[in-house]
Amino acid sequence: MEVVKEKGKFVLKDGDRILSWIVFEENDEIHLIETVTVEEAKGKGYASKLVEEVLKKLEGKNVKVSCPYIKSRIEKKGLEGKFRYTPLLKLKEEIEKFNRYRSPEAHAELLEFEKRRAKVLFTGPFCVSCGIYDYFEDVIVDLNAKVERFEEFEEGFVVTYLFNEDLY
Repeated sequence: MEVVKEKGKFVLKDGDRILSWIVFEENDEIHLIETVTVEEAKGKGYASKLVEEVLKKLEGKNVKVSCPYIKSRIEKKGLEGKFRYTPLLKLKEEIEKFNRYRSPEAHAELLEFEKRRAKVLFTGPFCVSCGIYDYFEDVIVDLNAKVERFEEFEEGFVVTYLFNEDLY
């Protein structure tokens, strides 16, 4: 197995077979955005191996993290303080927490993000007349953000949040 750097990804390969990858952006610093593992390789430790190898490769570089899984590996290895966590990471963690406590009644999914905005899809059999807006605010209760607008669709709602700081 080897870790290779491709356009916008660190990829863990076994021969020609891709097992897991980390999506990143690189400018004056490296922004680790998310970790993905192919379905048939999940639960076998490949993402963990990939993250550990990538963190070794990036040692001493200016790295910011927006992936909850990478943050958990950093904490497990006692590497806090060597990496900067972004507001986007906090949003992802809040969405995970929301889903842990509200699902299956309501489920949130990050759709897209840009400098100061994020769009989140809310789905589920939630009661629309019983304070639907409360669900939207639950995601950002500990964040420096507000609901900018929301749109109702057949599947649920897409909420656009406006943040008072850059997400990454």
